[in-house]
Amino acid sequence: MTNATKYYIWLSLALGYSTPKCKALASIYPNITAFYQGGVMEWRLSGVLNDKDISALEATPVAKAYEVIARCNELGISIVSLDDPNYPEKLKDIYDPPAVLYMKGRLPDFERCLSIGIVGTRNATAYGKRTSHVLAGSLAKVGVIIISGGAVGIDSLSHTAALEVGGVTLCVLGCGINYPYLMVNARMRNTIAERGALISEYPPDYPPGKYTFPERNRIISGLSDGVLVIEAGAKSGSLITARNALEQNRDVFAVMGNITSPYSQGTNALIKDGAIPVTDYTDIISYYPQFRLEGDPDDIVEDIPTHKTDIDVSADAVKVYHAVTAEPIHIDTITSAVKLPVNVVLQALTELELEGLIKAEKGRMYRIV
Repeated sequence: MTNATKYYIWLSLALGYSTPKCKALASIYPNITAFYQGGVMEWRLSGVLNDKDISALEATPVAKAYEVIARCNELGISIVSLDDPNYPEKLKDIYDPPAVLYMKGRLPDFERCLSIGIVGTRNATAYGKRTSHVLAGSLAKVGVIIISGGAVGIDSLSHTAALEVGGVTLCVLGCGINYPYLMVNARMRNTIAERGALISEYPPDYPPGKYTFPERNRIISGLSDGVLVIEAGAKSGSLITARNALEQNRDVFAVMGNITSPYSQGTNALIKDGAIPVTDYTDIISYYPQFRLEGDPDDIVEDIPTHKTDIDVSADAVKVYHAVTAEPIHIDTITSAVKLPVNVVLQALTELELEGLIKAEKGRMYRIV
C-alpha cells in the first residue's frame, strides 16, 4: 500500500467501479494526491469529470477510505492501487483498470509467467468437466498461471485442477473478498489464497450484484495473456470475458463442443468467428514461445474420475454413489439429493468406501475415485 492508496480508494468509492476515469486522472497528474489536494476547481479543470462526478467526490469524505483500510487490516486483506509497483502492468494497460485491487494471497510475476484465463458455463457437462480438469491441470503443471472467477462449474473445476498439481491460480471475485457468497466453494477459495491469490476490485463486505460479475470479467481477461472458453451457451457470461479479451488485445481460445449441446453453442460460435480451437494444452502454450515453462510438456494431467458401471453394492449404495461427484461434496448435500435417512446414507458411504469407489475427505466430504 502506498501513501496515495487512500485517494485511489476514495476515487473508486465516489466514481464507482469499472470506470476508465481513475486511469485517466492518474495519467494527467504527477500523483493522485495532487489531484485530491487541488479541490473542486482542479477537478473541473481536469477535463475528465462531469458535474455528477464532481458532486460525488464532494459528497464522499476521504474518511470513508480510512474506514475501508481499517477493515482490510482487520481481515488481513492487502491493497494494491494503480500507483503501486506491485500492480500488474498488463492489467494497468487495459482501458478501465481497477483503481484498487483488494487481495488475499500473493500476486505472481505476470511478466515472467504465462497467464491464461479459463471460463465457461456453471452447468458443465461431463465433457466440460473432463476438459477443464485436463487442460487447466496440464497448463498449471508446466507453470502457467490459471485465472478464473471462482464460480461453480468450469471456473471451480479449473481452479481445483491447478491446485491439485501444485500450480498457481488466481480467483477474481464479483464481491468483497470476505463476503459469504457461494460458501460451497469457501474451502477452495481459502486454498487459493494460500497458493495464489483472491482478488477483487470491491472493498470488504461489498455484496455481489447484477453488474459486479460482468465487471469483474474484464479483470480476468486483463490479467491474462489469453482466455480459454470451455463450454458456453449462446448467451453465456463467458462470452463477455471473450469479448473483453478481444478488446484488450488478448488471444481467445475455445474448445469445440457437441453441436447438439446448448452448452457448446457459444464456444462453437467463437471458433467460427476466429477464436483459436483447442484440442490439447499445447495448442495454447505454442502461441507463447517467449515464456519459459516448467516440467515435462508431455506429462499431462489425467482425466477426472467418472462413475463406474456394474458396481456390486446394495441398491441404496448405488443411489448414493451416483450422488457423489468428482469434486468433494458434503454429506448433507448427498443426503438431500438421494432423499434417504442420514443413517442409511452413512452406511452406504461406508460400503462404497470399502469397495474403493469413493474417498472420504475432511469436513464430512466425499468424492468418487
